[in-house]
Amino acid sequence: MGTSFKNRIIVLCVGLVLITAIASLAGFWWSTSQFKERQVQQDIQKAQSVYQQYLVARERLLVTAASVLTQDFGFKQAVATRDASTISSVLFNHSQRINAELMLLLDMRGKLISTNQNQLDLPQDMRPLVKQLLAHQERSAFVVLDKKLYQAIILPVKAPRTIAFTIVGFVVDEPIAQQLKGLTGMEMSFISLGEKMKASSILLPEDRDLFAYLHEQKISRWFGEYPLYINAEVALPSLSQVPVSLILSADLRSEYEEFDQLVLTIVFLSCITMLFGFLASGFLAKNLATPLQQLTVMARRFAKGDYNAEIHESRPTEEICQLVDAFHEMGDDIQAREKQIRYQASHDALTGFYNRTSALPILDALVSTEQVYYLLALDIKGLRHINDKLGPRIGDSCIEAVAKRIEVVTSSFEGLNIRLGGDEFLTVLQAKPDSTMENCVDSFLAELNKSYTIHNFEITLRFSVGVVHSPEQADNADDSIRRALIAADNAAHGVEDVYFYQTGEDEAYLERLEIIDELKQALIEDDGQLFMTYQPKLNMSSGMVDKVESLIRWKRKSGDWVSPELFIDLAEQSGLIVDLTQWVLKTVISQVAIWKTQGVTMKAAINVSAQDIADIDFIPHLQRMLEEFAVAPGLITIELTERDMIENEEKGIAALLALKALGVHISLDDYGVGQTSLGRLKMLPIDELKLDKVFILKLAASHQDQCIVRSTISLGHQLGFSVVAEGVEDAESLQLLKEMKCDYAQGYYLSRPLKAADLTQWLGQYHKAG
Repeated sequence: MGTSFKNRIIVLCVGLVLITAIASLAGFWWSTSQFKERQVQQDIQKAQSVYQQYLVARERLLVTAASVLTQDFGFKQAVATRDASTISSVLFNHSQRINAELMLLLDMRGKLISTNQNQLDLPQDMRPLVKQLLAHQERSAFVVLDKKLYQAIILPVKAPRTIAFTIVGFVVDEPIAQQLKGLTGMEMSFISLGEKMKASSILLPEDRDLFAYLHEQKISRWFGEYPLYINAEVALPSLSQVPVSLILSADLRSEYEEFDQLVLTIVFLSCITMLFGFLASGFLAKNLATPLQQLTVMARRFAKGDYNAEIHESRPTEEICQLVDAFHEMGDDIQAREKQIRYQASHDALTGFYNRTSALPILDALVSTEQVYYLLALDIKGLRHINDKLGPRIGDSCIEAVAKRIEVVTSSFEGLNIRLGGDEFLTVLQAKPDSTMENCVDSFLAELNKSYTIHNFEITLRFSVGVVHSPEQADNADDSIRRALIAADNAAHGVEDVYFYQTGEDEAYLERLEIIDELKQALIEDDGQLFMTYQPKLNMSSGMVDKVESLIRWKRKSGDWVSPELFIDLAEQSGLIVDLTQWVLKTVISQVAIWKTQGVTMKAAINVSAQDIADIDFIPHLQRMLEEFAVAPGLITIELTERDMIENEEKGIAALLALKALGVHISLDDYGVGQTSLGRLKMLPIDELKLDKVFILKLAASHQDQCIVRSTISLGHQLGFSVVAEGVEDAESLQLLKEMKCDYAQGYYLSRPLKAADLTQWLGQYHKAG
């Protein structure tokens, strides 16, 4: 389900506020985090500077205290005389004066002479300590003694040469760490991992590892855990065997608390802003959605054909007013286009007559009444030739002129004019009491047959007219149109230009349609209904049968035979002839290939029509079949009738030349009964003349037929053609043809058309008998 415009505006506004708040919060979060991180790093650097100054001050104090001690005459004399009580007393008193926790006196071999703390557990050999401290005289170092950390310094006792060494040091413990924390604001932790020593301002149980604690301690907040400390580790000057480090730890809890408080403030302000945005967007959306809803209602009323709708808005904005005006203009335009579309949908664009679809309900209403009407289906004869010769513009002008004259002639009749398509019209005339149907049709046709002036051309047109009487012969639109067209088709193929429909012709027409449908299905299924037969042709010079004529036959699934003349004619009318011929080509050429594998070289003639020759795929398909079945083109003869050649002579000759180039032979069928002149005959690129059987059937008994056949054979030979006589019915005719030197003969006297298997058997018997 779609979302309302109002809700979308609210979602948009609140969403923008939310996105802005999130973006601001994210930006603030990032910038604040970066600022805090920099600030913490700066605090750590300051803390480092403070502790360094602190350590330097303690170091100076150590140097001063050690110098006072080593320069004291009484102390030097006590050291020189090894006065233990005096040395111990001086060390103790001096440590008390300067608050030094560590004061040691060592001999030159690093052996302890005396100390201010007898309880210290010191190593026996302190030479490494002395050596390390002497490497940095008057510089303090951090040493671990008895698990305590001291900042210590070593100075020699000279009298005047060095007789001993004194080590003075301050202890570094938790109070010192706390003191440094107070100065720096950072947690201070002194640690020596080698001696497991620690001194830190952070209070934690003895069993906890300080180093791990500082780096692993987390604080829970928001959507995860975050580090509690940021640590900076600094290596202190110490003995190489016992390194000591200072870890400065910045406690982040206060920063986190400040940051969280700022986040909550931003979230609160964002919520307030979103609430305000929600209220403001709701108000805005209402002001926008109300007129838009009214415009939606207006659009729906437009869709129902009401183009006078208005909206009612007390204070519409200028943009809304412009949108309403645009809607009204759109409604006017739609209304005008709707009228135009309705007219174009129901009328023919060229003539203005009703088209077939829109005329059906009107015609149905007319013929279903008791009023008598004459339905005239007209077909302009030869319009295709006008288009070919003068161009389609002249052809369209002829159609327009005929339509105008039909409109003028029928203006006195209360009828209907329809253009069925192409050059076909249907005119419905209301019968007049004082005129018969024949008189009405004659007067109508007389007007149409008058000449037309088309683009300065004087053109005379002729028409084929089919007439149906309503309601006697048709009482509905479908039957009326179909029967009128049947009558017009009979007129187009008959002697008279006018044909009056006869009751029962519709059934014959439907039967022909049924035959066409079954033929189409038979071609698709190829289940044996259609098959080829082959009629032998006798080679008169050799006495052998080396040619056949291929003849198609059809036995329907019902068991009824269909005449080849009938279904081939219907195939030509329905446009199925091309598919039928392609099926014949494949079947015959494949059979020639089969005979070749059986050791029989047989030439085959195939009958084709004018539509086949005009088909651009005919010759490529023929070539593909010859290549597919490896059949030599010279074994195939294409037979055409004179009528097929005359229908489109120019294209026909071009197609024949292409066939000749392919290598197949050309035969002119039914020669002598058509209109082929001797002048045209010499122009045709043919190889064979086939005499029509009308001259052969009674050849033995007719002297005239003998003269015609003899002269035709002689003429054919002189033109370089071989001659075939079909229709041989008796031995006398066959003998006469042989005497006249006819090349080939065929007919029932030799054999009827046979299936391929029967022909093979017949050939064996015939050649054996011969």
